[in-house]
Amino acid sequence: EREGGYLLSDSDSDSDMESDDVMEESDTELDHVTSLERAAYTTLYLLQELQTSSAQVSALTAASSTSDDNANNSLPSLFGGPATASNSASGLGGVIIEKSRFLMKLSPRIRRLESDTVKCLVGRLEELLVEMRSVMERQFHDDRAPPDEDDDGIGRGGVHPSKERERQARKRRKENLLLMIGHCLRGLALLGKGADAESAFARVAIMPIIRSKLSMGKLDEGGSRGECAGLFFLLDDIANTVASMYGSILRVSEGMFAPAERDVNVEHGNGNANEHENDNTAKGWSTPMEVDLVTCGVWVPVATALMADPGIKMAIFSPGIANVLQLSVALRG
Repeated sequence: EREGGYLLSDSDSDSDMESDDVMEESDTELDHVTSLERAAYTTLYLLQELQTSSAQVSALTAASSTSDDNANNSLPSLFGGPATASNSASGLGGVIIEKSRFLMKLSPRIRRLESDTVKCLVGRLEELLVEMRSVMERQFHDDRAPPDEDDDGIGRGGVHPSKERERQARKRRKENLLLMIGHCLRGLALLGKGADAESAFARVAIMPIIRSKLSMGKLDEGGSRGECAGLFFLLDDIANTVASMYGSILRVSEGMFAPAERDVNVEHGNGNANEHENDNTAKGWSTPMEVDLVTCGVWVPVATALMADPGIKMAIFSPGIANVLQLSVALRG
């Protein structure tokens, strides 16, 4: 059987079956990651209930002591109004206290659930980042591969159907990986563990790139020893590699956790939003980013790597060579 001028063999049908198995496995993985995000929602709800219950008991205790002091300083009512209100408040307080006792007994299990959920989310995120790196490396290899050839060795300039199916499968896998990474990032952000996501991204995705490219030889490339002539090109190479390997993840993260812009003057009743539409000083950000992979996941590891090596640190930030110090400060700025 032929497809597009190519002879289809048994290996092609086998690859189709393998792709179906991969899709089923991918669906199972997606269900697992989705369940982890739901576990994060459940954990967050339980933590909020625990905190709210503790706050209610504290407020109830303070209100009870205040009402007792007022009752001791007032005359009893003939109609029993205050007593009825007191009984009602006492009944409601009993329910709150009973709920608080129940949640306090579960407090160690809730904290354990939080710890286990964070651990599972971070572990799954690291596995997905490693697989994303593998997928992107295979994609780069295929992009640099020569075109398919005929049996006589003449370049056809086309793509063999089996390779095209591999590319399509890899594309779908990349989309699924991005989706699952988004679930992990949202789950960690829900539990206030954005720093754990940033640390995992820096450790698994960025540090291998930095270690493979950072050296004194590349730092001095294009100039004499100690001038750091290659610093700009080194940082540019690292940035381009990160963008090509993990740019899609960074874009997803930025779109997911970008803080909402707000108008400070409108919030404080100082004017109309239209009056300050073009005034940058009137704009602010409602909340900081819950997960900032670009700053804390990329550039903080780069700066840390530059400062960690004594030789590189001394070469870049040495005050003995004025033009080197000026160039280093300019690049840092």
